[in-house]
Amino acid sequence: MISKLKKDWTEYFENTKEYPPSKLLIEALCYVNNKHKAIDIGGGALKDTRYLLSQGFDTTVIDKEDQMATFARKLKSDRLHYFITTFANFDFPENEYDIASAIYSLPFNLPEDFDYVLMKVKNSLVKGGIFCGQFFGERDDWHINPTMTFHSGEKVKTLLADMNILLFEEKEFKGKTANNSPKYWHVFNVIARKK
Repeated sequence: MISKLKKDWTEYFENTKEYPPSKLLIEALCYVNNKHKAIDIGGGALKDTRYLLSQGFDTTVIDKEDQMATFARKLKSDRLHYFITTFANFDFPENEYDIASAIYSLPFNLPEDFDYVLMKVKNSLVKGGIFCGQFFGERDDWHINPTMTFHSGEKVKTLLADMNILLFEEKEFKGKTANNSPKYWHVFNVIARKK
């Protein structure tokens, strides 16, 4: 099982390395007041990290997979700081980032870690800082995976009650994963501002 997961992530990195930046991240940047520091949470093959760097951000990226470091070293930027770590184990600095981007990554937290990690992410934002990312809904095909976290729309809004929600978009559709496998997606796209 472990080797299969490692293979799946290796395939994911290979399949997504040429992807464009996330549309949600691009939209979220319209709300960012200052472009000083950013964090890419679950950076993968660094498609969003590269975009943040191109927009002038000093960018921190975290991912638990070793492959991320290979991509990070190739960027050769002194404005890039990368850490191989789980989200729960990362020491998020407080009041640091103008934007925290978590594109399709937060649901991969264990249910018992999720609220703690989200709190640390929110605390890492400067006042007025922007969070963008996805939460997976309860009808998502992967909802049977006990190592992932899924929410109702009401629960997502409760988790973000201390922020100003700028975009809350629920989507359900038949699609595919990065390795082209069919999947039914139930996703909440969110952009929110720290009060």
